[in-house]
Amino acid sequence: MSVRLHSLLLAGLCSVVMIGTASAADSITKKSGGRVSGKITGGSKTELTIKPSTTDALNVPANDLLVVDFDDATPDMKLGHADENSGRFDAALQRVTKSKTETKTDNALLKGEFDFTLARIHARIALADPTKRDDAVKQLQDFQKGNSDHFRYYESMALLGQVQLAKQDYDAARKSFDALAQSPWNESKLAAKIATGRILTGENKLDEAVTAFDDAIKSAGTGSGEMARKHEAMLGKARALIQQSKHAEALTVLDEVTLNASHEDTGLQAEAYVLQGNALQALNRSKEAVLAYLHVDILFPREAGYHAESLYNMTKLWKAVQLPERGLEAEAKLQSSYPNSEWTKKLSTVQN
Repeated sequence: MSVRLHSLLLAGLCSVVMIGTASAADSITKKSGGRVSGKITGGSKTELTIKPSTTDALNVPANDLLVVDFDDATPDMKLGHADENSGRFDAALQRVTKSKTETKTDNALLKGEFDFTLARIHARIALADPTKRDDAVKQLQDFQKGNSDHFRYYESMALLGQVQLAKQDYDAARKSFDALAQSPWNESKLAAKIATGRILTGENKLDEAVTAFDDAIKSAGTGSGEMARKHEAMLGKARALIQQSKHAEALTVLDEVTLNASHEDTGLQAEAYVLQGNALQALNRSKEAVLAYLHVDILFPREAGYHAESLYNMTKLWKAVQLPERGLEAEAKLQSSYPNSEWTKKLSTVQN
């Protein structure tokens, strides 16, 4: 073997070893940007601590956690996250459950992450399926009882409030969002204010709701988290304006959200396009409305509740713009993907 070939083989082997070593680490991806690899050494309901190999330990605030990967978890955990992000919720549940079963660990933080991830997927399913909401509420509450100091605690409280809102259980939702407001971050306090506005909207107290949303908009700072909450408050305001038949005013608000909100915040973007479609439809601007709903179908299928609503509206609007075959496609997708959704049942009612 030549010296050059021998050297190349050694270099290749070293690269493999280095890649294997580099991958054998926990990692945190932050909402504010950047990824940190190392060993997760501790955590609480307000932060997660990670020790990189070459620097001092870092404390990452819990509200800045986008993705947390534990090296001890089997590969199905990451695959489950990918399925969840693509809206393949049944597959996600199977993969995460499999990883939880096969991962041998005494790490309480990882065990809690398994339980929270499963509860989060169930919550996302429940937002489109009323028959699953009681179970989602129970799973989130069970996670909280067993993980009162876990870094996902406040995130789970926000999810719980959302599911309770979808159930129109406004008293329970108020309690959940009051608990969320006890967090140390202004963006979580803003989320609680926004929830108050959403509850008032659900109770048809629309003037009070708009006031609550305006208060949250004015209170938001310029950080990425608070800007996200500002955009969420703007969506709430737009929804209340639509219910007041102030459609043009709502569209002005929604245009600002779709333009400026992060495209990584798929929930915000999906809701914005649904509301935009609702307002345009009310103004008899059918072609523009169907394009708004189409954004959700193509870009944000993981946001199950908004996706189902978009499909329902497209079943009507494709026919209105002289493309009835596209309407039948939307109808078939709605019925197959969300058989228990309110929107599927509404479709059946309209057809009958």
